[in-house]
Amino acid sequence: MIHNTKYLIPFILSFFPVVFAIPFLLWVGEKCSFSKAAKRLGGLVVILIFVLMVIFNKDLVITKPIAGIVTGGLLILLFGLWDDLKNINWKWQLISQIIIAIIAISFGVRSEFVTNPFGGIIELANPLTYTILYTLYIILFINSLNWLDGVDGLSGSVTLVALGTIFFLSLLPHVNQPAVAILSAISGGAILGFLVFNWHPARIMAGTSGAWFFGFLLASLSIFAGAKIATVLMATLIPVLDLANVIRERHKVGESIFRGGDNRHLHHKLVKLGLEEKQIVSLVCVVSVIIGLAALNLSALGKLIFILLFSVGYLFIMRLIDYKIPNSQFPISDKNPNVQ
Repeated sequence: MIHNTKYLIPFILSFFPVVFAIPFLLWVGEKCSFSKAAKRLGGLVVILIFVLMVIFNKDLVITKPIAGIVTGGLLILLFGLWDDLKNINWKWQLISQIIIAIIAISFGVRSEFVTNPFGGIIELANPLTYTILYTLYIILFINSLNWLDGVDGLSGSVTLVALGTIFFLSLLPHVNQPAVAILSAISGGAILGFLVFNWHPARIMAGTSGAWFFGFLLASLSIFAGAKIATVLMATLIPVLDLANVIRERHKVGESIFRGGDNRHLHHKLVKLGLEEKQIVSLVCVVSVIIGLAALNLSALGKLIFILLFSVGYLFIMRLIDYKIPNSQFPISDKNPNVQ
């Protein structure tokens, strides 16, 4: 029982403050005439509650990696609010993401090895090597979840599913990372509280700070959990593949891969096929849950094979959708103007 409450209590203590804070934020926004801006500050609430619950959790020792995650979250809050309020261009966004990643890594959000799917481990002892690799990895996740944030509840729901995968992964005997489980519980409770108001029709959005934090959190926890990168990558395959496919399509027609506001994202295509927003979120989450369960039970080599096969299948399905609904028929719009 004590073992269970160590994870359940942080989850509850994160959930309810978010549930109470968001209506208060929206109320203040209406009273003070900044309701439009307030509706983009869901990420602010999630990050602040996460940081407070981590700092005051009696079962967590604030080690360097945890301090790195907290510091990264606060930096995301700073840079994300800058973008939410000023709508900065992609170059400044990328610079901000690099700064966030390098600072988090310098604090200790890193591992000096990764599992070799063909057996053994791959050493990453050189600081320059692991700094470059983990910076790219964190940026990949930040943008994958940010680009997915175009349908009410989608980015947060996928993050919640991935956090569930990380939570159960961290409790497996051969992993045994209770600190990661607690961090997953805290962040999961905060994000679930946010989703209460972000589910269609959304009363509040994650904003840049929220979407960046979702990706940063998943990347950081996967590294912190003993470089369980393949497992978390599987749990987030859909947003990662969506990012890769959008980049491929933009490059193919000679557009900038950083051009936002186009119609090439998975959620755009599913909407055009006739699916409602709630159906899209449910479909993506169900598939993500199935993939996450597979990730918890496959070997390292099995995960690699699964990722390759699923990627091929995903790209094939996207080609079929494109054949049925050409890109030119999509309206150029996005619910989140900062989605790239």
